[in-house]
Amino acid sequence: MLLRFQVENHASLRDEQELSLIADDRHDERAERAVPRSRHRTVPVAAVYGPNASGKSNVIDAIAWMRAAVLGSFRRWDPAGGVPRRSFSLRTDSAAHPSSFGIEFALDSIRYEYGFTVNDRQVLEEWLYSHSGGKPRRLYERRSGEPVRFGRGLTGRRRTIEELLRPNSLYLSVAAAQGHELLGAIFRWFREGLAVATDYDFQKRLDYTVEMCLSERAKGGAQPMMGLLRFADLGVGGLEIQELDREHKEEQDRVLAALRDVLGERVMVHESLGDRVRVEHRTPEGAFTLGLGEESSGTRTWIGLLGPVLAALAGGTALCVDELDARLHPHLADALVGMFQSPEVNTRGAQLVFSTHETALLGRNARTELFRDQVWFTEKDRSGATNITSMIEFKVRDSCENLEKRYLVGRYGAVPFFDGDLLREIVEELAQGSDGAAGERGPQQEEGDSSGAEEVPHLL
Repeated sequence: MLLRFQVENHASLRDEQELSLIADDRHDERAERAVPRSRHRTVPVAAVYGPNASGKSNVIDAIAWMRAAVLGSFRRWDPAGGVPRRSFSLRTDSAAHPSSFGIEFALDSIRYEYGFTVNDRQVLEEWLYSHSGGKPRRLYERRSGEPVRFGRGLTGRRRTIEELLRPNSLYLSVAAAQGHELLGAIFRWFREGLAVATDYDFQKRLDYTVEMCLSERAKGGAQPMMGLLRFADLGVGGLEIQELDREHKEEQDRVLAALRDVLGERVMVHESLGDRVRVEHRTPEGAFTLGLGEESSGTRTWIGLLGPVLAALAGGTALCVDELDARLHPHLADALVGMFQSPEVNTRGAQLVFSTHETALLGRNARTELFRDQVWFTEKDRSGATNITSMIEFKVRDSCENLEKRYLVGRYGAVPFFDGDLLREIVEELAQGSDGAAGERGPQQEEGDSSGAEEVPHLL
């Protein structure tokens, strides 16, 4: 269960910003969950709106970066390579400012606060606290150049793990690699309880979806993946994997053997299942299959999202999606959000955090009603830094107001500003340039005659 996320100095998020999934009001028509040992409840969906280049994708990217740091700082980061962070670069001394990430979540009925601060070279601070009733309890605190401080609630080979700690690796990452029971469970929450979907990992998501389809088919019985493919009304009847022909397989094996002769057994080849996906379409004349590349971008997007969506709903985990509405019809995006919002469908406490431009989700005609504590806005100030604001910070006259209309007319900010005077100046300059070029052609030149003149005037 994701409760809060905080970030400072990542990409355009220069100053500390917070995204909260704590409900402001109770609404029984959405799939809220009680926060352990607290009077609070969580919302199942959080939507981030904002104009292009306002930083809304950076909110999702910051969550993804924190997750990747936990999962890979010990095993994947170059020991001598420092920290591959993305700091706010629109200032002259960007390297002098550290970056901080913090997250609050619930696992096995206990709330945890975890976070760290890094610069380009090393981890400056790292902390982990638990809330099992009463005041927060320190599990460990780490500061650069000092021994790690442990609380009584953390047992196990604490000092052994500390000895393996590098300046640019997180204690949590090292502890998980060493099999620490409690810290390993928290590490697994980052790996399995928090998923991020962006365009960069589409191929992995597609492979995951295909594997789920094949698993459903092998087990028989209910097939929710196939049901959602048909539900989207894309004309898709199913997915199948095209087997490699014998000649292709033998050639692939020969190339792999040659590479291993030169580079050794460490050579690994991952073949994407998506390259061999065939999409089945059923028509009155029979069933036909098309390659995934022949399908529309919307169909590919929907197929790629199904795996992570169903995994989140089945496991009660958090899924963060960048530009959820990209290449999807508004009704389809609405239906996807509705699966997380619905108490009848989302029975295990799954959560969806997404960035979007789809204002129809705020409208009265949407199937899924988003409430004010589920809507966030991103907007950049004059220095290029992104600020995140919740809709609950804006006064609303009554609960029946059209949130979509208010947003589009700028009542909440976070909409693009178009300079009409500048646009008119550009149009006038283009028109003058066109007239000048026509005048240079001269009265003797007939239209269509290219002799002695340049055919196309350079307008730009």
